[in-house]
Amino acid sequence: MTFTADVDQVEDLERFRERARTWIRANLEHVGERLLHDLLRGMHNDEEELAQVESDRRLQRMLFDAGLAGICIPTAYGGQGLTPAHQRALNEELVGYEYPSRFQSPTMSPCVAVILEFGTEQQKRTYLPRMFDGTDLWIQFLSEPTGGSDLASAITRADRDGDEWVVNGSKIWTSTADKADMGMCLVRTNWDVPKHRGMSVLVIPMDAPGLEIHPLRLVSGQTGFCQEFFTDVRVPADALLGELNDGWNVASRLLVHERNVLNGGSEYFASPGGGFAAMMAGGATRRDDLVDLADARGRSKDPHVRQLVAEAYANAKVGGQTGPRVTSMMAKGLVPPAASSILKLINSENSIRRSDISMAIAGTPAVAWEEDDTRGQMRGVGYLSRQTASLVSGTSEIQRNIISERVLDLPREASPDRELPFSEVRHNTMPTGR
Repeated sequence: MTFTADVDQVEDLERFRERARTWIRANLEHVGERLLHDLLRGMHNDEEELAQVESDRRLQRMLFDAGLAGICIPTAYGGQGLTPAHQRALNEELVGYEYPSRFQSPTMSPCVAVILEFGTEQQKRTYLPRMFDGTDLWIQFLSEPTGGSDLASAITRADRDGDEWVVNGSKIWTSTADKADMGMCLVRTNWDVPKHRGMSVLVIPMDAPGLEIHPLRLVSGQTGFCQEFFTDVRVPADALLGELNDGWNVASRLLVHERNVLNGGSEYFASPGGGFAAMMAGGATRRDDLVDLADARGRSKDPHVRQLVAEAYANAKVGGQTGPRVTSMMAKGLVPPAASSILKLINSENSIRRSDISMAIAGTPAVAWEEDDTRGQMRGVGYLSRQTASLVSGTSEIQRNIISERVLDLPREASPDRELPFSEVRHNTMPTGR
C-alpha cells in the first residue's frame, strides 16, 4: 500500500513523536499497572463493559481530533497519510497510558485493512472515517458451529432478492459482537461451485432486524465471545465487500492481516509496545515480569526456575525479532502473504509456553489470588484460557498446513471434496435452536 501521495508532505518522524508525546501526557491518564486489569475486560459485568466501550469511543475520538488516529491511512479516508514508522512511534509513546484497546482488533486491523484492500471508493469514504473517530466498532463473522477451522465449509447463506441480500444461518466465537456496531460476514452465495469459489463477504449492521446475538461464558468465567443467529436478515446489494463469490480471497486476506496483528506486524494497530501479543501477555517481552515473580516467590536462586525464566526470555526475543523480519520479507515480496502464519504459530506456541512457565513459578497465588493482585489474576485467568492462543485466527494445525503448503511448497494434503460443487459435499445442518 502507498501511505502518502507525496513524500515531501509527510510529517517529520521526530516532530511527530514529540507532538504525540506532548499530547498523550497532557490528555491521557497514566494507568501503569491498572492497564493489566483493564485487559481482563471479560471479567467485567455487562454494565461495566458497556461503560468501558463508551470510554474507548471517547478516547478514540480524542485521538482522531488530535490527528493521531488512522496513522497509515490516506487523508481522503480520514487518516493521517503517514508511515508505519509513525505508527510505531505512537505505539512507543502510548506505553503506560490509557488508550482505546477495543477499537484496535478487529476494527483497525483486520477490518480497516480489508476495507482498504477490497472496498469500493464509496465504502471506504463511508466506513473508514467512522471507524477512526470512534463512531463504529467493527467485528468479523467467520466461524460457524458446524465448521470448526474449515472456513470454506461455511453454510450461512445469502440469497439475492431484488436489491437486497437475505442472510440465514449462524456464526460463533465472535469477539465482542454484543458491543459492536458493524460486522463483516462470510456467507455462501453459490452452492453449485466448489466450496472455495462460492462464498462472499457482506457488511451487516449489528442492529439489523433478524440478527440475534448471544454472549457465551467461558471456563475462565469471562465472556467476550458470542454466537449469532441470522433469520432473514436483509442488507442492500451494495453491502457486498469485494467481488461476488470471491469471499475466500477476502477472508484469506483478512486472516493475513489478523495474524500480522498478533506479532506486532500491523501498521494499522495502535497498542502500547506495538503488538497485540505483548498487550495480552501483560508485558510478555519484558524480562522483569518473570524475574520479579521468581523473586517474590523466593525462588530466584532455584536453578530450574532460572532456566524457565531464561527459556521464556529467549522465546520472546526470538518471537520479537521474527515478527519484523517476516513482515519486512512479505512487504518486499520475498515470501508470500501466507508467511503471516509463521507469526501466528510462533506467537501461539510462545504464549502457551509462557503461561505454563508463569504458573510453574507462581504456584498457589496464581490459583487463588488476593483481590488487589492484578498479575496473579492475569496468570490464573490466562492459564484457564491459554489454549485460546492456538485457536484464534485459525488453529495451530491449520497454520502448519499453510506454512508447509503455501510457504515451503510441500505437497498439498489430500482433499477429495475440493473440486466438487458444494451442493454435493456432505456437510452438517445448521443448528436452529436458541
